[in-house]
Amino acid sequence: MEANDRPRKACDLCYTRKIKCDGQEPRCSNCISYDTSCTHTVLSRKSKPKAQRNGRAKETDEVQSLRTLVQRLKAQLRRVQEKVQDHPQELKQPPVITGRLEDGPASDQNDAIGSMTLPPLQQALPMVHAFLNNFNSVLPLFHADTLLRLVGECYALSPPQRDPVVWAAINVVLALATFSEHAPPVGNRSTIRPGNVHTTEYLNKAQSVLSTVMLGEMGLLRIQTLVGMVMVLQSSHDVTPSLILISATMRLAHKMSLHNRAASAHLDPVERQQRANVFWLAYILDKDLSLRAHQPSVQLDDDIDLNLPSSSQTDAERQVNTAGVIMAGSGNSSMSYFLARVQLANIEGSLYDCLYSTRALNRSPEERSKARDSIVNALEEWQASIPPEFSAAIVVSSTNNNPAHINFFCLLYSTHLQCMTLINRAHAWDQQWISDLRDHGEGTQALQLPLGWGSLVHQARDFMVLLGEVWSKDIWFRCQLVDAALLWLNNVPKEVQSEQVWDVRDVCAEAIRQVRWKHAEAIGLVSGNRLFLELSQ
Repeated sequence: MEANDRPRKACDLCYTRKIKCDGQEPRCSNCISYDTSCTHTVLSRKSKPKAQRNGRAKETDEVQSLRTLVQRLKAQLRRVQEKVQDHPQELKQPPVITGRLEDGPASDQNDAIGSMTLPPLQQALPMVHAFLNNFNSVLPLFHADTLLRLVGECYALSPPQRDPVVWAAINVVLALATFSEHAPPVGNRSTIRPGNVHTTEYLNKAQSVLSTVMLGEMGLLRIQTLVGMVMVLQSSHDVTPSLILISATMRLAHKMSLHNRAASAHLDPVERQQRANVFWLAYILDKDLSLRAHQPSVQLDDDIDLNLPSSSQTDAERQVNTAGVIMAGSGNSSMSYFLARVQLANIEGSLYDCLYSTRALNRSPEERSKARDSIVNALEEWQASIPPEFSAAIVVSSTNNNPAHINFFCLLYSTHLQCMTLINRAHAWDQQWISDLRDHGEGTQALQLPLGWGSLVHQARDFMVLLGEVWSKDIWFRCQLVDAALLWLNNVPKEVQSEQVWDVRDVCAEAIRQVRWKHAEAIGLVSGNRLFLELSQ
């Protein structure tokens, strides 16, 4: 029997899209995911000579693997979306970034490409400038002149003629601009409402051409677009979409050799620095999400051959490497926020390796204790490298020339505090801690706190000062976990009669009260809160 006459096991959908069909009856899993009928009517393709198939196999393996990744991503996230639709009560909550990452079937994507609309230029241009002046000046995702040129070229074309990748990149910029805390007002009201439905709308538009962005011809703009998507998606409570997308992004960055300086040695300083900036931003996201999810990161530190941000030595490179540098309001001091963020991400990678990796589980207690001490020293050196003007306790007053920077420092120090908390926790493999507990239980000596706890408490207090000054609408301020934590903290002193516990409760309640009061005052709605009324009693 000829090969073409044999019965085909794959259904029409799986056969046409070249994805594996599990042959379930009455519909395979892929047909269920795409909500289509499971049929077997499409004619089989004529088999090509074996030599021809083998000749093209190597060329298509990489594209096919990416295509499979996208298909798996779509099926998984479609199921997540269905779960959300099954719980409509969640829609009553304030709109936040849901972590949705979906690229519909080919017909839907063609519709998206055919209707690549953008907001009016007079509305979009202030948003782009806000992004460049605030977000991009601290975390340099785009080169300003290059981005403005792309915006002008895209708006000069009609929607059907626009490049899907450029269109997706502009939507990512608009999503990050609306996600930013300080948006430019137009008239008496701001057309940019941070962290609400506008951010999700722009993100969904960019995701509608995700396959085109990931599987098209390689270019730096594609990596920038994907990194921007992850920046927005990582604010979701569910980090699964971010983990999937950052993994694919890092692989595409490796394909372009962004992690190797030799690959960009022939480029001009501006483009060379732009490539390095994009890689370091992806590196930060990779290490952040790895620690949050307790999963290995994609990038190996030993496989990086790049200068750190702000470490260039030539005059030409120094002129194009000012992105990520924050000046104090007095103008007498500056700090490379971008460099500090990359260094902290490196420590996050070491922290994962020490606490959660499989290799760590196989280490002896002495080896783990030594690794912990190394990370503690690295965190102390990182803290010492921060100029005093930018410490958590006084950074609000020293950067009053640009209030948008406060949110970045809040995220920076919250990440540092998280690392300090994780590494200074009491662990069962800490023999000294276990020995002290045993002696305390036997009544032979008073319990001694671990050495790092004093520094941890001091930094937590400094962070509370910063937190109390932050005017924030970030996602976690809308999260019910804040109220739940304060309610729990309000009940603790009733069970533990300690003056220090009462003091901690009062400090936390006052800090959150001030933040929410400023938020309400800013929008003209100063309303009472049952939780804080209870705490103030």
